[in-house]
Amino acid sequence: MSNRPHHPPHHPYAPIIASAMRRPELWRAGLSVVGITLIGIVLTPVLFALISYVAPNLAPFQFGARGLAVGATPGGMFIILAGFLLVAIGTIVMAKRLHARSLRDITGPGGLMRAQFFTTLKWIAGFTVLIFFLPWDGDTEVVANLEPRIWLFWLPFALLGLMIQVTAEELFFRGYLQSQIAGATGSYPLGLATSAVLFGLAHINGSLEGYAALFPVIWAMGFGLLAGDLTMRSGTLGPAIALHLVNNVSPILLSAQQDMMSGFALFMQTEDSSVLLADPKVIVFQTLLLFTSWLVARLAIRR
Repeated sequence: MSNRPHHPPHHPYAPIIASAMRRPELWRAGLSVVGITLIGIVLTPVLFALISYVAPNLAPFQFGARGLAVGATPGGMFIILAGFLLVAIGTIVMAKRLHARSLRDITGPGGLMRAQFFTTLKWIAGFTVLIFFLPWDGDTEVVANLEPRIWLFWLPFALLGLMIQVTAEELFFRGYLQSQIAGATGSYPLGLATSAVLFGLAHINGSLEGYAALFPVIWAMGFGLLAGDLTMRSGTLGPAIALHLVNNVSPILLSAQQDMMSGFALFMQTEDSSVLLADPKVIVFQTLLLFTSWLVARLAIRR
């Protein structure tokens, strides 16, 4: 009996699953997970350390009066985001070497992916802008971070860095891992759930406790499920990348946490993240925003 997931041949996701079936052994996917983990915890920190030594102004991590600051300068923030190129390159190389899958095998057709990306981006961005005009009964105070002219100067670099980051994560988790596990096990739900769980675990923050530590992980798992659904329905990574990009714009470009990836932000939130992420209003708002953004993306691709 075949383990191939039960998608009709004309289903948008069928070609991606078919490419995953060339070398479907689970140990190959496991090896890739180990490889990407090593890139994240060994290779990337070594690269950051070298950059910090050669060009201190681009140091991603800095120690100040308030302790450790992560990506608190534009240069440091760009290095953090651009560092995801290692994840993208690692994913492409391992997919090719271990599974004989090309880049297009894990992204879907290039032209269709770009068209779906821009269509979904337009819909979700428009919806998100409308959301910002709604009244918000929150107690969070923000202070100015970058002067508007400086923020505009760095904006192209910020958008480039964001595109690198979200594309790299979608390449590995939705493009490669989700389809590879689905192809190996014959179960699309298992591929979707496994990649979403691992995506959530990648967002564990050891400096937080309680609900503040739990919520980002659970939220990221939910994001993984919805982004994976968009990938299956569209047959490309375009909609998932658009959803991911819009989701990351606000906390990185508009209102970031103080000393925590705030280098490109126009404003900063001064409230401690352990308090902010445990606020029921924030939890409900972020959850509803994610779910409604997914529904808007579903309308955009109409599948």
